[in-house]
Amino acid sequence: MDNTRFFTFTAATLAISYLLFRTLRHTRQTIDEIRGPLSSSWVFGHMRELFFAPKYGNFEFQWLRKYGAVYQIKGPFGESRLVVADPAAMQYILNTPAHFRFSPSFDHSVRLLYPEQSVIRAHGEDHQRLRTALNPGFSAAAVRSYLPVFLRAAQSLTDQFDSRLGEITNVSPIFGRTTLGTVSEAILGYTVEDLGDEYTTNNLEILSFAANQSAVHIVADVLTGWIPNFLRDAAIKIPAAPFTTLNRAQCLASNIASRVIEEKVNAASQGVGGTGGFYGELVDQQRLGGGKSALTRDEIIAQTSILLNAGQDTTATTLALGLTELAQDIEFQEKLRTEVHSSLGGAGGGGEIAYDRMPLLNAFIKESLRMYPAEPITERMAVRDVVLPLTESITTVDGKQLSRIPIRKGQIVMLSVASYQRLASRWGEDADSFRPSRWLEREGVPGGEAMGPYANLLSFFGGPRTCLGWRFALLEMQVFICELVGKFQFSLPPQGAAGFRYGGTLLPTLPDGQKGALLEISRVT
Repeated sequence: MDNTRFFTFTAATLAISYLLFRTLRHTRQTIDEIRGPLSSSWVFGHMRELFFAPKYGNFEFQWLRKYGAVYQIKGPFGESRLVVADPAAMQYILNTPAHFRFSPSFDHSVRLLYPEQSVIRAHGEDHQRLRTALNPGFSAAAVRSYLPVFLRAAQSLTDQFDSRLGEITNVSPIFGRTTLGTVSEAILGYTVEDLGDEYTTNNLEILSFAANQSAVHIVADVLTGWIPNFLRDAAIKIPAAPFTTLNRAQCLASNIASRVIEEKVNAASQGVGGTGGFYGELVDQQRLGGGKSALTRDEIIAQTSILLNAGQDTTATTLALGLTELAQDIEFQEKLRTEVHSSLGGAGGGGEIAYDRMPLLNAFIKESLRMYPAEPITERMAVRDVVLPLTESITTVDGKQLSRIPIRKGQIVMLSVASYQRLASRWGEDADSFRPSRWLEREGVPGGEAMGPYANLLSFFGGPRTCLGWRFALLEMQVFICELVGKFQFSLPPQGAAGFRYGGTLLPTLPDGQKGALLEISRVT
């Protein structure tokens, strides 16, 4: 059974129970007084416009300008949802895990992708304990220790780009494989080749599957999200192509982690250290009885898929789309190259480069993260009745002013990171434009609520579920961009700039809509 037929069948079989649930639930929950666009489909609501526009944001950013930072849309089967880009509201939702959890459909996706004991699936004290154990691998000191890994990967990029001089090159898969290699080597002590062809092939299948979802998949996820967990876990075992690929991914990641652990234990028994990357440290803690913070063997294994996946395509996308913007602004590209060459000269040809002291480089990275957040929108569900604070009051359909919004238990809230990062009130009237210089101007730094771990951006989210690897991603991008901009000139091909659309995460797109970003590459003379 092909993917579309399978999900269509799933949607049909679950629809009756879901509609019954919605009917019983709707009587005690409504946000109908909040303004928003009219829906043309009761089955799909606004999901097709939101997730499947040829260019992400075609509708969402129009709604933002028309209705403001909080508005109502429709989910599948007439369900009312609240889209939130208001800073105070987003900060409240992200920082109150006791009030908001993953929505059922988002939780279903997480359960498909990651093992039960992984940090992303944990809640409360279990989540805090797992993060405490994993944080040392992503501290500022730890990330600095990975610099040799990043430098080797940057040289590999140079070698690959040198082999494509004068060609129109799709940089997206090159960045994807390279970023997978950096996180694998830093965390596991394995190169991409060590991961094996079966893992990398399966990884590409998952990325392809995510990039080619349809509105039917969205509806099926919504319906499946409301059935009991034990039924969902049983459904994952159905021999349909996507489930088979996802199950294989978890199995392969577990096998790789088991191999790393075995190698580390054997090395330690022979008095040899230095294998296994950060996982080696986790194994040492577990082997030597590191107390409550030490992870069990099974818990270490369970983190593998999330650590490999989370650090791969997200960073690759930011790099691809960032370089696409750079190719459209040759003047800024030249200024950045001058800064890079000056910093390389100041390092004395062998000293450590002070990446954080390069204002143009960091302005460019911040602007790339602002305009192209890897996860532009995500869902949460209220698990109790709460009152949502707002930075700016909103006007309801009957003209009332609301400075706070009562939210009932069970309400789905869509956190729009992409819209937040295009708020004119936050980033200026030209918030829809890619302009790195805003970060060099005093008025370009947003005030108000402190958001996220970096530059008041939510590209790495915020609160207890802030991305573990945000420092890792930043240094990786700093190293790669310095290497590439210092040695290569990037320009647009005749096909024009890459677009971007939604496919589980934000994806760069070729003219035919497939994933990719085309650039012309030449050596700097």
